[in-house]
Amino acid sequence: MTDFQLKNMTRATSYGLTALFMFFLAIQNYRYGYYDLVYTATLLMPLLGFGIAYTYAQRYFEIQDYAHVVLLAVMAVLITTNISETSSNATLWLYPIGLLSYLVLPFRASNIFNGAILFCLTFYIGLQQGLYSGLLFFTSYLFVSGIAGIFAYLHHHKNRKLIELSLHDPLTGAYNMKHLDDTLTKEISRSHVTGNTLSLIALRVDYFDQFTDVHGNNAAKELTVELSKVLGGMIRAGDSHYYSEESLFYLLLPNTPQEGMLIMTERVRRTVEDTKWQTIGTMTVSLGCTTSTQKPATAKSLRNEVHCALKDAESNGHNRVSLFNQP
Repeated sequence: MTDFQLKNMTRATSYGLTALFMFFLAIQNYRYGYYDLVYTATLLMPLLGFGIAYTYAQRYFEIQDYAHVVLLAVMAVLITTNISETSSNATLWLYPIGLLSYLVLPFRASNIFNGAILFCLTFYIGLQQGLYSGLLFFTSYLFVSGIAGIFAYLHHHKNRKLIELSLHDPLTGAYNMKHLDDTLTKEISRSHVTGNTLSLIALRVDYFDQFTDVHGNNAAKELTVELSKVLGGMIRAGDSHYYSEESLFYLLLPNTPQEGMLIMTERVRRTVEDTKWQTIGTMTVSLGCTTSTQKPATAKSLRNEVHCALKDAESNGHNRVSLFNQP
């Protein structure tokens, strides 16, 4: 299940729970004789049902936030129309709408939505029922939405950290292999549609195993981190670099023809050769590269091609660039 599919499922469930909550509120208002609020509930529940149906229908797509904003705003307006007629009872219906916004909207959008409700309704209630009622609503709604906002912030912050951990290699900070496969698949599909060339480079430090045996694992890790920083500083905006546990780095270059890729690989090779490294002094790398031009490509096939090219570069003396040649 993708991230936006999970979000849409959460949104649909949130609409459903809110509709159930509104249903029980309607029953209670009917029992106590607040019939105007019961009529409002008959309008709110179909709107919430529409939210469920719309979210479910778009469960495989990224839904635009404005659709949820409009739906929540309509519900807030319907509740507001009853405030002057039913004293302050209708304001209680705004709290679940505010809480719902943190479940169906992004964090920033939900803050703006609740801020608009807070200030607009405080002013409106102050005009209708007096300053004391306006301040009472302001403090209570600020408290409820503030607590919800804190939990929403912690949830979003934790999610961002988890996403970063799932995409990045913990040693180098470069993207990991799972993200390489996902990104390769997307970029290959994009190149098929646009006709632009996609290039992939694999590189490895020459005689890295011997270096590890002589200097130890800690020195090897320091050198790997140092090299990752250099590679990250060399790539363009839109390019990305990756690291695998086999001591391999990958550079993914979208919209890059073969000529540009070869220029980039030679630049990397010379930069590594000319750099004075803190751990080892001097070192070299071997690079294998390929492009997706005029051939059916998959993530697996491109990786196999750069591996073959890299093996060819290493078997022919190291410190060189090898381009994969289609048989």
